[in-house]
Amino acid sequence: MDGLIAFVNVLEPWHWAALGLVLLIAEISTGTTFLLWPAIAAGATALVAWLGGVDGPSQVGVFAVLTLALTWLGARYVRGRWLQPAQDSKLNERGAQLIGQRGQALEAFVNGEGAVKLGDTRWRALSADAISAGDPVVVVSADGPTLTVSRA
Repeated sequence: MDGLIAFVNVLEPWHWAALGLVLLIAEISTGTTFLLWPAIAAGATALVAWLGGVDGPSQVGVFAVLTLALTWLGARYVRGRWLQPAQDSKLNERGAQLIGQRGQALEAFVNGEGAVKLGDTRWRALSADAISAGDPVVVVSADGPTLTVSRA
């Protein structure tokens, strides 16, 4: 415990700047914004220590208060307003994005199996409907690269 107290008593502005830099690098690596606030607090504490010449325990107090305040403000305002989650919950599910899309049958379906064109892509498709080449279709579901379609 004496070693920790001795270290706190000899804190210099560059200690806080180094801590802020390490936290900022960790934040860039994770991209969560959780380490951004302590990194900013450490930088601000370095500035306070450099300008004000405050003692070590006061620097720790400034860092603690700034970290708590910035974390609360960041969670409340920054993450809540500027860092909104993606509106489309199907962002990485290509098949799920296609449900409801309209396309055209490229060939007549034989035994419920055929091909459709959606946009500029040809898809393998299954259907319970009798579909002829050129018929408009709508995607009902997707299972990997195979779509289930019905007549539009």
